[in-house]
Amino acid sequence: MKLVNWNIEWMNDWFVPISAGAPAWRDANPGRGIADVAALAARVARVIAALRPDLLAVQEGPSRAGEMQLFVDDHLDGGFEVIGPSGSGSQRLYMLVRKGGAASGARRVWHDQAALDLSLPWPVDIAGDLVVEGYQFTREPLLVEVEIGGRPILVINLHSKSKYIHGGRGLWDNEATRPQFIAQAVRNRRRIAAELMRTRQLIEAVLAADPEARLIVAGDLNDGPGVDFFEQHYLIHNVVAVVSGNPFNPRQMLRHAFIDRELKERNFTARFDDFIDKITDRPLLLDHILVSPSLYWSALRNARIEHDAFEAELDPTKGGRDAHPSDHRPQSASFEL
Repeated sequence: MKLVNWNIEWMNDWFVPISAGAPAWRDANPGRGIADVAALAARVARVIAALRPDLLAVQEGPSRAGEMQLFVDDHLDGGFEVIGPSGSGSQRLYMLVRKGGAASGARRVWHDQAALDLSLPWPVDIAGDLVVEGYQFTREPLLVEVEIGGRPILVINLHSKSKYIHGGRGLWDNEATRPQFIAQAVRNRRRIAAELMRTRQLIEAVLAADPEARLIVAGDLNDGPGVDFFEQHYLIHNVVAVVSGNPFNPRQMLRHAFIDRELKERNFTARFDDFIDKITDRPLLLDHILVSPSLYWSALRNARIEHDAFEAELDPTKGGRDAHPSDHRPQSASFEL
């Protein structure tokens, strides 16, 4: 079985607004820098076709399932079952399951079937003011169970809160408004940490019930290895470590699928300008595939960041959004079960 994880940048931009009625394609979206929506969707589809996933976890999917189905029908020959969406707003979570592929019996795990109800708010101090209040996921994770080799695998598709701050560069560059930027940046990181910690609670509940449970967390966690400015100076912890688990309980720790299998210079899934450290086009590892010990040691056969398939669809003759299939690169993990 091959799992691919991909944040496909703002798929919602490809479709006419919800108020327009039935799902329908835009011809173009100049406001988002897309001159030809059909050509962009076709390039995304060619990346997917080259990777041939049995399961495709998608972040930043469209608002409506009918829009994702339209993409599957028009550009992927109808070859995938669409599960989702989860979350709210214009960046939603989906799982595409290949018809006739290695994963059978795919089903969405709803709140009353899960070890922990992720739809409900939980008490946490997001602001750092020592006041505990109810908080909910920015984008509620999508839980999907599939059957491989007669045993279930639970896949958690996750897209945590973004670190992005509107007008952030201007706020940071101005010494008078820099404290305002820092306060919001720390708050965003506390929200990410809260979401990953809540996800970890679900993982621990699953592994407590069955220590040999087959579990995969795939998604855009908006954080990765290394210590950034805020983690160093404001004691904000790394959230990937939070969801992976505690080294004092190694039997419940998730393992990273591909970080040790990629060359150091290729261990990135996105590039963004970092105006805090003043690094242009900084490579970042924001997207991850984490697997439970039972899968990692016995079933994981290969994993990588799919640079080649992605770069085959780059177009240096274009600018902005039209130049690349997404602002994130897909990753894959292959299992023999």
